[in-house]
Order: sequence, then structure tokens, then C-alpha cells
Amino acid sequence: MPRNLDHIMEDASKALVKMEYLTCEALCLQALVEARRRGEWEYYARVLLPLQEVRRQRRIIAAEGVIALGVSATDPAIRTKIESLTSASIVLIKPSTVADAIALTARARQERKYLEILFADSDAADNTWTIRAFAGSTVSCKLPAPPHHWIGRFFHPGEIKVTADTSTDTPGAWFVHATERLGDAALAAISPKLTGAAKVAALEQCLEVITDHEIIHQRLADAARALSRA
Repeated sequence: MPRNLDHIMEDASKALVKMEYLTCEALCLQALVEARRRGEWEYYARVLLPLQEVRRQRRIIAAEGVIALGVSATDPAIRTKIESLTSASIVLIKPSTVADAIALTARARQERKYLEILFADSDAADNTWTIRAFAGSTVSCKLPAPPHHWIGRFFHPGEIKVTADTSTDTPGAWFVHATERLGDAALAAISPKLTGAAKVAALEQCLEVITDHEIIHQRLADAARALSRA
């Protein structure tokens, strides 16, 4: 196995032990690129295991931070507030645009913050929101809008008590549910006829839509292993 890949993953393992999740994620992504370039598909599949774990941790940290459902980044005060957060889950809504979601996500990654951004191509008053991907596959999903009294507010940890409904009982749970639905939509859009490198490429695009979707990581690992045996 190429030594440079081993060295990258050794550093990634050390970062994971130290709970330096963003560092570990960046190293895993670097290793995926190199493994793909070399056609080391079994190695590629193994890298997805720690990547899935650190992204799970990243999602948890973001979900335990500030939650804002249905805020607009076109408001300078709102945008400044979002940019000041270190851990948060944010749903942007119109008049925000896809470009706003892309820019805020890129800035958060550059500044090594635990910010997760979704874009709802809807108005705050709509009863159904359309969550639209702004990276990877061009997919969307529809789901009931959050309760009106949640929309447009910034909730800090502990402000809302958990109830029995674990899918939508808090703003944080609503956000996670929305990400799962969008990731599921990305998976459903893949043709079942795809195999080999084409299937790997399609699943990589899915993973760009929702980077912490557990099943997408698993399906991508399976596809890579199948390619290694081809």
C-alpha cells in the first residue's frame, strides 16, 4: 500500500483520538482523493469508516449548538450573527439564495467551524418547505414546515424541551430530519443500473449533498469494494 496514504491515515487516526474532528475529516478527504487517483478502491472503502465517524461527531456538535430555522442571509444583521457562530445548524430561507448557502458553508469550512447549512427554497409562511441541495446532485425534498413560532429565531442549547416525537420535537431534531430526507432523496435519484466507477461517482455526488448521511457513506464503501473486486 502506498506509504503516503498510510501516513495520511496515521495522522487522521491521531486527530480522531484527540477529537480534532475537522482535522481528521480533512485528512480523510485527502486520502480519498489519493486512493481514487491510484485506483486503490479497498483502501478507499476503509477510509470511509473514520470519515463517517468524524462527520457524525461534526453533526452532533452542530446540532447541540445554536439552531435557526428559516432565517435570511440577505439581512446583514442575520448574516453577521450566523458568521459569528462556532457551532450551529441553520436553515436559510428566501430571499436567501443558493449562493448564500454556498458562501456561508465555504466560510465555515475555511474558519474550521461546526456549522451545518440547509437551503429552503420556500417562504416562511409556506406550510411545506422545499429543501434543495446546493452541492453535488441537484435534488430536493419536501417536508412540513416547522412550527411557526420556531421560524426566524435563533435557539440556544436547552431552550426547548424534548418531547416523545424524536423526529420533529425540537428545532435541532427538525434540522437533522431534514438532512436525512434530503440525503435519502439523493440516494433515490441514483439509477439502479449504475455499476463500477459510475456508481462510485454518483454516490460521491450524493455525499456532497449531505456530507454526514450515514447510509450514503455505507453505500459508497460497498460500491468501492465491488470495484476493487472487478
